[in-house]
Amino acid sequence: MKVKTFEVKPGAPESLLGALEADIAATIQTLFRRCPTLCGFSVQGSLPEDIDQSPIPDADLFVTEIDTFPKLDNDQHGEIYDEIVLVISALLYEQPHACDYLRGRTFARTIH
Repeated sequence: MKVKTFEVKPGAPESLLGALEADIAATIQTLFRRCPTLCGFSVQGSLPEDIDQSPIPDADLFVTEIDTFPKLDNDQHGEIYDEIVLVISALLYEQPHACDYLRGRTFARTIH
């Protein structure tokens, strides 16, 4: 998956931030299309100490609160988790400034 790269600096024009948001939205929509059971997930900057989970590579971000319908077994849930991490890792590789935008966000499937 190829994502356009936009460098967003403090004081950058709104159009660059809008382009970053649009790229992230497109990437997340593609993820939801590829994973039809995925309903939503959150990206956090930290986790409680009692939760043992690896961060997204090269970022201090964690994927949490993955929700699916129907509920999946542990192996299938792990596959969805891995897919989310791969997509976000690729996005962050292409657009490192997306890290601050993603931190603390929840993404949910939109049903029309």
